[in-house]
Amino acid sequence: MRNRAFTLIELLVVIAIIAILAAILFPVFAQAKLAAKKASSISQNKQITLANIMYEADVDDMFTLGMQQYSKFVPSATTPVYTWVHLQQPYMKNMQMMVDPAVGDTNNEYGSGPNAWWYNQDRHPQYGYNYLFLSPWYDCDYSLSRSATAASAPAETVMFTTSQSFTKNERVGWYGVNAPGAWPITAPAPHACIWWDGTAGSGNWSAGGVKKITSSTRVNTYNGAIVGFVDGHTKLLKDGALAAGTDYGTAVPGGAADGAVITDMTKYLWDLDGTTTDLGF
Repeated sequence: MRNRAFTLIELLVVIAIIAILAAILFPVFAQAKLAAKKASSISQNKQITLANIMYEADVDDMFTLGMQQYSKFVPSATTPVYTWVHLQQPYMKNMQMMVDPAVGDTNNEYGSGPNAWWYNQDRHPQYGYNYLFLSPWYDCDYSLSRSATAASAPAETVMFTTSQSFTKNERVGWYGVNAPGAWPITAPAPHACIWWDGTAGSGNWSAGGVKKITSSTRVNTYNGAIVGFVDGHTKLLKDGALAAGTDYGTAVPGGAADGAVITDMTKYLWDLDGTTTDLGF
């Protein structure tokens, strides 16, 4: 029997079929991969949140400090300003947990050497703390700590979310996230301080174009933010849901304080006791 070879047309048909199948399957594989990363990110945020709760149990139910005294440790490669990341490490023992799976390790983004871990992950973790309400930054110097027992709705109070940096680098995060609508209250306050990256509107949330403190490339990749709450549960929330109780949807960026304004404290997810007292101390 004589063997029959494939004709050119048959080969082209087979190649076309393979190309069609690949075009159909690759997006499915990509979605599955992203879903796995999202599940991993939710798990990591939950572990970080639970670490804070364990920390509370050892310090009379006080939340982890957002940051140690700023003036005591002038930021440099040899005098670190330790944040909640360092303070919670005894309860996590895993610095890699600070890396969002959708972004990848940002180590060496800000330098290398023996202190690289501090600047790259202690100050620039990809999960940020609701420092304005849980550990207010007093006089732009040191953090205060509030009692977890003051939480009026623990299951509806944000503790950690995926975070954005206060730089132009979308790959790195920042240890603290700014609550939507907080800046208009903190700006005139005599002692309350808030971080911003120097660009108009970056200290507050707005629906128009300017980077929001809880949103970046990785957050948009998930189509929302991974959020850990004071009671320990963690889930994905869209920006609009995370900014409930504010006019975020219609707020526009402008000056530093422009953006969202708190309109309904009963729906707001960032306050600890139903008030904005700590934003105006």
